[in-house]
Amino acid sequence: MFAVLALSGFFMSFQFTAYNTIAYDEIGKERMSVATSFYATFQQLMLSLGICTGATALHVSMALAKRAEPGFADFSAAFWVVTAISLAALLVNVRFHPDAGAEMIGR
Repeated sequence: MFAVLALSGFFMSFQFTAYNTIAYDEIGKERMSVATSFYATFQQLMLSLGICTGATALHVSMALAKRAEPGFADFSAAFWVVTAISLAALLVNVRFHPDAGAEMIGR
């Protein structure tokens, strides 16, 4: 369990670092303050949406099984729904140009 949690934390941190870096790729210095505020707000909204999506999937699973209390299967269903949505980000990420962000490191 510790290894799974440690790897999960590592990859989540890695993902946030990568997205936070590439988010400001083509933003000029004069607009950086506005972009930072917008992105921070957008990121928090998306985290909230993810929590709401997981909760909705949990309740839908409970309703389909006609249970008043959530069970292991309900949490598993919610986990898989959120996982599927997260994996869908791969479809967007693989479309990045191989040199995306290169000017940010001086190349």
